[in-house]
Amino acid sequence: MITQKNSYRYLKWSSVLRERWGKRVQKITIDIGAGCPHRESLTSGGCIFCDSLGSGNGAHLAGVGLEKQIQRGYERLKKKYKTDSAILYFQSYSTTNIETRELVKIIERALEFSNNHGTAAGIAIGARPDQVPDEILEYLEDLAARDLETWLELGVQTTDPSGLKWLNRGHGLSEVEDSLQRIRKRKGISLCAHLIAGIPGEKRRQLGLSSKWLSEHGIDGVKFHPLHVLSGTPLEQLYRSGAFSPLSMEEYVATVVEALQMTGPAVVIQRLTADASPPRLVAPAWVRDKTSVLKAIDEKLIQLDARQGDEWDNGTART
Repeated sequence: MITQKNSYRYLKWSSVLRERWGKRVQKITIDIGAGCPHRESLTSGGCIFCDSLGSGNGAHLAGVGLEKQIQRGYERLKKKYKTDSAILYFQSYSTTNIETRELVKIIERALEFSNNHGTAAGIAIGARPDQVPDEILEYLEDLAARDLETWLELGVQTTDPSGLKWLNRGHGLSEVEDSLQRIRKRKGISLCAHLIAGIPGEKRRQLGLSSKWLSEHGIDGVKFHPLHVLSGTPLEQLYRSGAFSPLSMEEYVATVVEALQMTGPAVVIQRLTADASPPRLVAPAWVRDKTSVLKAIDEKLIQLDARQGDEWDNGTART
């Protein structure tokens, strides 16, 4: 279990990494074009909110190879953050949607390339809950045994079955439970869950209830995102027709602050909002101003004298 003390009212990811590694560590996002079993192709189908980039940076579709992505990533880290230490984050689509042997080769190549440009402190791979094969878990155990920060990022999005259906996720809560059970049996693999706020028809406190449930099931980290509209998605069609209205910034801030209080105190908060900007971002406009959103969350926590885990008591949050 990761524990760390800082001046924030939540367990901040960057501070946890600095404590472990003694310096700043940043993620380098990598797109290998793995695709998704729920999409018809890289450019069509899938979840209601997912665009052709598969929640990534679009490097694969742009023809940027693995080594070039890593090189550019380290150049950005050195210039912007003054560090050469990185976690290589295989982000786009569902990384495990390729043959395991091939994925292992790609990750090993990425680690080798990193030695030419900086230091790989770890690996993170994004996956769907219904695409977590035991062979991948065995390999991630091996990576962790090499003293690499080893994260599996699971796109849970919500623990409400009706919300999963509305998002057109293509899986239910049973797949989430199965993957969590098998992951927790492995040594050294840290698990980060992605959650979405603002899904129509869900309970008012659903983001917090989802985070609470996942905390009880042993997650090590969580990322919160607002449901936002990207160009070319089914969600854009609903938004244009007036059938979907995104949360206001004030509503989202209140929702996240509430969710933080229902999150286990040892769960690392890896993300509090989304990264998107026009022309890819359609709505809401406030999503592009990440700095203001984070500031508003901090101010709300101070205003309420609230902290992560305030509603957490012996593993059970008040509902």
